[in-house]
Amino acid sequence: MNKNELTTREREIFQAIVDGFIHNAEPVGSRYLYKHYDLKISPATIRNVMADLEDRGLIWQPHTSAGRVPTTHGYRTYVDSLGKSAELTDEEQRSIIEKFEQFSQDISQIISKTAQILSNISNQLGVVLSPRFIRGRLQKIELIPIASQKLLLLLSVRSGLVKTVIIEIDTDFSKDFLIELSQVINERVHGLSIEQLTDLFDERFQDLDEKSKTLIGVIKEKTTGLLQLVPDGDFYFSGAKNVIINPEFDSREKIGKILELLDRRDILVRVMSEHYQEGISIVIGEENSEELMQNCSMITTSFSIDGAIGTLGVIGPTRMQYAKIISLVQFMSDTLNYLVSKKNKNLPA
Repeated sequence: MNKNELTTREREIFQAIVDGFIHNAEPVGSRYLYKHYDLKISPATIRNVMADLEDRGLIWQPHTSAGRVPTTHGYRTYVDSLGKSAELTDEEQRSIIEKFEQFSQDISQIISKTAQILSNISNQLGVVLSPRFIRGRLQKIELIPIASQKLLLLLSVRSGLVKTVIIEIDTDFSKDFLIELSQVINERVHGLSIEQLTDLFDERFQDLDEKSKTLIGVIKEKTTGLLQLVPDGDFYFSGAKNVIINPEFDSREKIGKILELLDRRDILVRVMSEHYQEGISIVIGEENSEELMQNCSMITTSFSIDGAIGTLGVIGPTRMQYAKIISLVQFMSDTLNYLVSKKNKNLPA
């Protein structure tokens, strides 16, 4: 047996300690284990095994005569040993689908509500980093006059996401001219991403008259600006109070760190982006390089809208129900991908 591998008895007691602490938020002692788990060994033997687990760095004792709580290494060992994640109940699955279907015609609303649904079911912080708009395939561009020498540029991507940009121009253009130019633009750029559009602008419109080229030049400048406007996608979160009420954050210092973290959108976006991967990503406690998150765990996965990748997940204390939240995050991703795919099938190519 590998020296780092736990015996059957050690594994049973270790998992009981983690489960007990997750559910009660109290250090777990030998007496509690003896009373609540059918371990078929004496409290003295349980204490000996707990001492061995502490030597391995899997658990620690907050203070003398207290029970034990898992370390970051312990949680990692626990998570890596999980078999099949805890399935959501049929009621929870129906609730998620029903909430999504309320907004099934509006992708922007679906994404913004995803964080709220994650929070409501996990009782933790739900987070969503939407796909970068600039990677979606263009469905339509519209030029709408809104004032003298001022236009509204409306860009819709195939998935249903929309961005608007105000364009200031030196001269006024007639409504008929704007409609005709919009038609020409749509014929030539439909299906491209905004990233591709900025690279291909000159090539696609070099044969147009100077009046059209002048306005298209302004449009190119504005769409190029979108590359920097939302570089990491829109960020949504819900359920701050769910995190704060956890007993782990009962001190002013710890609450202050959580509130600072929630104020620092840039940190949350960066951390979610850094840990992006296909499938489920789990970052536990001190595995976070960001100090403000070292009392937290983050479980995330990706979702796709028209080929552009976003991230959704849950952030909470290291004492969280990992198996249940893993299942929740995966189900949310699968459901979101399905709804978007179904919507896109109904769109013209």
